[in-house]
Parts: sequence; C-alpha cells; structure tokens
Amino acid sequence: MPVRQKTPQSFTIRESSPADIPGIMRLKFELAVSDAAPFTVRAGPADWQRDGYGPNAPFTIFVAESESRVVGMAICAERFFPGWVGPTVALLDLCVEANCRNRGIGTALLAQVARFAKARASVMIELTMRAGNRAGALYERVGYVNVTDARNYVLAGNALDRLAGFAAPPARKTG
Repeated sequence: MPVRQKTPQSFTIRESSPADIPGIMRLKFELAVSDAAPFTVRAGPADWQRDGYGPNAPFTIFVAESESRVVGMAICAERFFPGWVGPTVALLDLCVEANCRNRGIGTALLAQVARFAKARASVMIELTMRAGNRAGALYERVGYVNVTDARNYVLAGNALDRLAGFAAPPARKTG
C-alpha cells in the first residue's frame, strides 16, 4: 500500500514498477557521480528489467514519486548468514534528487525499507557507505549506528582476476 506524506509538495513512496526504470537509472547515475564512480554504472534498461522485476528478482526497489516523477529511490536485498535465522536486509542504494532533499523523502524511503525488513522477520538492516557521504547524518538521525570496529573489503579488477586464476597445488599423496 502506498504511503502518502504531506509536505509543501507531496510525495508517495511505493514499490517500483518497470515503468520507473528511466527514473531509477537517472538516480543511480546521480548517486554514482556523487561517489566519484560513474564508471561503475553499466546496466541498461534491459538489465534493470531482467534483474529488478519478476519472481526471482535479487533486489527490491522502492521509489518516491512527486508530481508523476521519480525523485527518490531505495534499493535493498535480503542477505543470509549461516547459522542466523532469517535474512538480514542490506540497503544497497538510497538517493533523493538534490532539489528534493530535506523534505522527508529519504526518511520515508528508509521507513519503507524498515517495513520491508520487518515483514521478512529480519533482525537488522545493514548498509555500507563511503566516508564523508552526507547521508550519514540522515542514517544516524533515524537510528543507524556506525560500527567502528568493522571493515569493508572489496576485491576487484586485476586482484579479482589473479585470485580467480589461482590454482590450488595438487594434493600430496601420503603413506
């Protein structure tokens, strides 16, 4: 059910549909530019259609709509950890158009992701963001906690290629 918020310019939070793909792509690129990583955005409309919708979609997209235009998005996915009961929800992306910020849209999108998590019996929502991202203030305001003793590692590019090409030495015969 859509959530309606009244502000000087009202907006609606809802689950996205394939018709929202152009707006989602625009926001995803805006987010990548703000992270100084526009080269990471390579998916086209067909990729978003295939991956974002249907019974096996690996992520869920919520959008904020104002005046028939997508002005914000939150993308999340379930993650499972061995030994835990139920999923953890990972907030993968949150973006609100620059000219629509400070109207409660980001908070409303985060609340929708929280409802998504609760509906799946998730005990927490996790996210990773770059240091200096101004959205950190929003996350902390709504209750997210910075886990200072955790580290986030990535393996990419040549290092990924090298490790993928690693061959374990043959097993030694004993006895």
